[in-house]
Amino acid sequence: MNDNELIFASEEPEYEIISDTTWSVLIIDDDHEVHAVTKLALHDFQFDNKKLNLVSAYNSNEAKEILSQNNDFSFVLLDIVMESNDAGIKVIEHIRNELDNKLIRIIIRTGQPGYAPEEEIINLYDINDYKEKTELTTTKLYTTARTALAQYKQLSELQKKTDELYHHLITDPITNLYSREKLYQDLEKLDNVGLLLIDIDSFSTINNAYGYTIGDSILKKVAKILNESNLDTKLMYRIESDNFVLLYQNKSDDFLLKTALKIKNVLVNKEFNIDDLTLLINISIGIANNPHNNLLQKAEIAVFASRQKQDNKIEFYSEELNTIKVINNNLLWSKRLTKAINSDNIITYFQPIVECKTQKIVKYETLVRLVYEDEVYSPFHFLGAARNAGLLTQITKIVFEQACKKFENNDLDFSVNITDHDLMNTDFANMLMSYCEKYNIQTNRISLEILEEESISKNIQALKNLTKLRELGFLLSIDDFGVEYSNFSQLKYLDIDSVKIDGSFIKDIDTNKYSKYVAQSILSYTSKINVKTVAEFVHSKEVFEEIKELGIDYAQGYYFGKPESELK
Repeated sequence: MNDNELIFASEEPEYEIISDTTWSVLIIDDDHEVHAVTKLALHDFQFDNKKLNLVSAYNSNEAKEILSQNNDFSFVLLDIVMESNDAGIKVIEHIRNELDNKLIRIIIRTGQPGYAPEEEIINLYDINDYKEKTELTTTKLYTTARTALAQYKQLSELQKKTDELYHHLITDPITNLYSREKLYQDLEKLDNVGLLLIDIDSFSTINNAYGYTIGDSILKKVAKILNESNLDTKLMYRIESDNFVLLYQNKSDDFLLKTALKIKNVLVNKEFNIDDLTLLINISIGIANNPHNNLLQKAEIAVFASRQKQDNKIEFYSEELNTIKVINNNLLWSKRLTKAINSDNIITYFQPIVECKTQKIVKYETLVRLVYEDEVYSPFHFLGAARNAGLLTQITKIVFEQACKKFENNDLDFSVNITDHDLMNTDFANMLMSYCEKYNIQTNRISLEILEEESISKNIQALKNLTKLRELGFLLSIDDFGVEYSNFSQLKYLDIDSVKIDGSFIKDIDTNKYSKYVAQSILSYTSKINVKTVAEFVHSKEVFEEIKELGIDYAQGYYFGKPESELK
């Protein structure tokens, strides 16, 4: 049997595996002789050292079946008129629209050109070539095939690069989970969606204490655990820093809650062993299930609310959440803060601090105020908004300079509040020093009262700043001592001159024995380590007599003077 006989003998559809060593071409024509002639003409054809793998289909349905099983043909040679006048057009529509294949090159061959307007077809369906069968001699068929393959190769390489760029766009490089961009795409196209937002508590502390390499290792391990925990979804994302998202469709609140509890069980109290370190993490989880819009934003609100919990730290979004009121309030005050900063309406008040033994004013605390529409507001209204808006250090800078200017021409000591955010600024100590030099203020006149949102004793950058401030001669004090993060363990790590006992233990110390016990415990410890004590919220003679008898060194409160814009 010679080669030509072999070509004519094969009339059944061919389903050969695509190979990197061949170009697959689909011949679609109801004339068996056309198949035979085409195969004979292209039998020895090569392009880029690859031969052709020629596959036959004899009607439109057969062509669609072959294409549904293998959509990786380089080009098709297509007859327009087969079992119907528009059969070929339907195959083209199937390729371009249903299979969404924009790469495959299409060469129309027709013996009845009147049935297919050349210009309309070429423009509408990106046709590579349009020939009458009588035109396609062996030489022209070679040229047409070569042109089609060259275009296919170019488009394939461009598509590969596009796919790689898209993969980078939708993939988080650290964890290989999906990215924030992919989450946005999925939220656009999916309906009835539930979202779990997982936030690693105090993750910045891990990065600051051990470096980003350790932090990245934690993130990779968390992603691996999530992937291996049978959480009934493949839609997992890392959207930023320490935030992970799981997406679900058509799930109940009960299912999402059980999933959140499962996540906590596999992550919390698990030892993360990295190099020589063993670390534990805690997480907060916010859940938003099928609200009409802003799903991620609502889950973020739920996470914020979950952080206020002390137990499982899981919260569903609800319009009734108090957190929403807090956020709205923060948005309101953030706008007012920005306006006040730009219009010099951040001002300072001063409250006297007296020595208990002599009842003489020995220093003043500098207190920030905000002026808005002729009203003066205390930090109670705007401090949370300032923290969330990242404006704390800018406010500290304004307050510190105003204090230096106020005490420039007297010899009184004064204190200024600083925050844990301030201590994360690597240039913070230099900034304070520049104002001291500008107004000729000796640093030993200034006590810096540390306001803490979270513990600073294990924060490397904060400790560096505190060490530098001490070296420059500033005095250091812990504000609101005895509550939240300001506790006895802090004093082991910080070189402190004084502590200000939280007002909640002072204001009723004359009538509440438990407040007195706390104050006594603080005094017992501070006296042994030579740290001075200040009592705030001293509002009556009875309270003052009580703290003086206990041995507290200094007192501050309305009994001696309320905050004023001018010194006494």
